Amino acid sequence: MAFSDTATVDAWRERALARSLETARARSVDRLDRLVSAARDLANETGSAGFTVSQVAGRAGVSLKIFYRYFASKDDLLVALLEEDSRLGATILRERVDTHPERPARLRAYVMSVFELLTLPGALGYAGVLIREHRRLSENRPDELAAALAPIIDVFADELAAGAAEGVVSSDDPHRDARLTFTLVLDGIHEVVVGRAEPLDEAAHLWRFVRCGVCGDPSSSTIATSREDR
Repeated sequence: MAFSDTATVDAWRERALARSLETARARSVDRLDRLVSAARDLANETGSAGFTVSQVAGRAGVSLKIFYRYFASKDDLLVALLEEDSRLGATILRERVDTHPERPARLRAYVMSVFELLTLPGALGYAGVLIREHRRLSENRPDELAAALAPIIDVFADELAAGAAEGVVSSDDPHRDARLTFTLVLDGIHEVVVGRAEPLDEAAHLWRFVRCGVCGDPSSSTIATSREDR
């Protein structure tokens, strides 16, 4: 007896293909994670992005052919690294921001926490790599860089937007103000990296400047007056 039910035939094909693609996807995700982790480790160890694609592939345990299957160049990998760390950084910052109930304190927590992360062991050298590569990629690949950094900038933009809705923040364009603030944060990190400033002192100075810009007069009643917010 011959069966001509193509729907049944298609169903088993779809199941088989789905299983095959699922396995291939899991393998690809693992390789991508290893490549990005390898780039991060090399940046930490060397304090620069001078490592080669061959070094990254070797550290990740894959061939050059595999590397170029996923990334067209080292810059593609660096953008991926910035995007991954932006996502991780956004998660950390959101958790720290959420420990504060008042809006000004939440904004302060964002600015201060970025610099507090620089005090962790080994963080300063890696931060220097990211700062230098950010400046270069902002000229060469601005759109990709903007998309990569969106998660960490959006945390501050969301806080500005909520503060504006509450009437305690002055911002008619939260995302633009957040991008400007993040640019100032990067400049501050650069000052720390080159040894011209201490992380927490630079953070406090920057916060005083940002607070006046988005919260108004520091003596205003809308500003939290606790010691930590001064």
